[in-house]
Amino acid sequence: MTNTDGALPAALDELAVLGTDQDREQIAALRARLDAARLRVLVAGEAKRGKSTLINALLGRAVLPAGVTPLTAVATTVRYGDDPHAEVRFADGHEEKQPLTALPDLVTERGNPGNRRHVAAVTVYLDAPVLAGGVELVDTPGTGSVFAWDTAAAHEALETMDAAVFVLTADPPVSAAERDLYVKITGLAVATFTVLNKADHLDAAGLTEAAEFTRQVLAQAARSSGAPGAPDAPGRIYPVSALAELVGGDTGFAAFAADFTAYLASSRVADLQAAAVLQARRIARSLLDEVALTRRAAQLAAGDAADRVTRFGEQLAEVAIRGQDEVAVAGAESARLLEDLNGAAEADGPRLGRDITRQLREAFGGELRTAAAGEIERKGRERLVALTVGAASAWRARRRDIIEQGLARTDARLAADLTAALGELRDSAAELLGLELLVTEPGGRLAENRRFFYTTADEPGQTELLAGAIRRRLSGELGRRRAREHLLREAPDLVASQIGRARADLQYRLSEATRALAGTVERRCAEATGRMRAALCAAAELRGASVADAAEKERDLSEREVAIRHVLALLNEVAEHAGGAWR
Repeated sequence: MTNTDGALPAALDELAVLGTDQDREQIAALRARLDAARLRVLVAGEAKRGKSTLINALLGRAVLPAGVTPLTAVATTVRYGDDPHAEVRFADGHEEKQPLTALPDLVTERGNPGNRRHVAAVTVYLDAPVLAGGVELVDTPGTGSVFAWDTAAAHEALETMDAAVFVLTADPPVSAAERDLYVKITGLAVATFTVLNKADHLDAAGLTEAAEFTRQVLAQAARSSGAPGAPDAPGRIYPVSALAELVGGDTGFAAFAADFTAYLASSRVADLQAAAVLQARRIARSLLDEVALTRRAAQLAAGDAADRVTRFGEQLAEVAIRGQDEVAVAGAESARLLEDLNGAAEADGPRLGRDITRQLREAFGGELRTAAAGEIERKGRERLVALTVGAASAWRARRRDIIEQGLARTDARLAADLTAALGELRDSAAELLGLELLVTEPGGRLAENRRFFYTTADEPGQTELLAGAIRRRLSGELGRRRAREHLLREAPDLVASQIGRARADLQYRLSEATRALAGTVERRCAEATGRMRAALCAAAELRGASVADAAEKERDLSEREVAIRHVLALLNEVAEHAGGAWR
């Protein structure tokens, strides 16, 4: 035992008393992980990068739902337990124990569309060897798509991680959004493993090129960010195929898993303590800023000094006004995208109908030329359905990408505007008030949440049922001609109906994404400036108080500052004893 063994628990206990409800919740989770010596590792990345499959491969079995339909905005934590089950916490606070077979109904878009069951969090307990090594794996909502949003949960998950596995794919290459996410993750995590999943999509030469390109891009992102704690260059990049590992084995994944488990065995306890210190420091420094701003604003109460406080308060209010302007910008971009979508549907529907009609004619002149009327109708319909679904799917994917890119550009622009505004606040605090404030960057990214299916089954009325029966019984060329003509007449309408369904679905997603974007803009502003606004309010109360009350409030602030600095001193003591001052 050393004299620092109790310093970290003591610091966390003191910080919990000083912090907000949200601070206390994060600290309680930290204490629980420290007591259990359980490192929290987030598996993070954009949508459709195979995060759930990667976790399943680490677990050695398919536990988490995975596939083309992404998870909803519900972070899923996997911990060790002898009794395999899922514990579900709902938004109203109540909890339920569920079998693992219930997971698809809880955390997938198909089973829980739009999170209509109001699931707040899911914790899976499993007796997997990797979990027995003292780790909890967190499957996070994917970033980088715009059809739904889990900004709050995603942001909270990043803020509470100890270490991370950052999942990219060999194809497509690393995107600008992924570079930003990498910088944020490495700035918050004490250790980051970078995985290049779906390596089996490229040959050996292509994979080598992709890995080197990824290394260069991430290194450049880290160097140019200037973010505190961001590494100068990424560590080893692991090309893997998580799916291949699940179905038979993958040498790349085996190398990653070996290094990951070795890391847990050698560094888990130390890194868990380091992560706890980093998270606690961020909370304490933010609280200290609030105290400093309150006292400084209260002290500057006359003449030019008061004007400086007023100007700072006005700039703080301008951030909120800017947020309202950004909501209007998002609405305008949404209207433009909607107009483009509708125009494309009107133009592309008839064109695709003509194209599919042509392909259908070619089939009738080829393998179905001499078939019986019934076979022409059956096989012709199968061909028509396949062509229609393929064309509608491709059209929807193209329009989806255009919408995603448009809204993602808008989101990035708005986030950059807010970051610039926060930078101005930092500069103003230094110039007007003589304070160096730690202003948090805007959090929250876009998370994918979509489902769609095509309805191409023939649903004829009574008249068509009779006509179809007669048509299929006609023999010779007359029957064949009637069957062909029927399907050729049906083709344009079927294509138009499926393009219409795809358009309606995308219209709904666009509307939901726009509404969510507006809400997130407001949340970003509130999160970034909340403590500062509270400090100015407290300062105004302090300036307006009686002499006796003001003296008492000043004593309270002094005692609060002393208490926060004591917490920071304890955290520094822990860091120094561990061999160096963590970020």
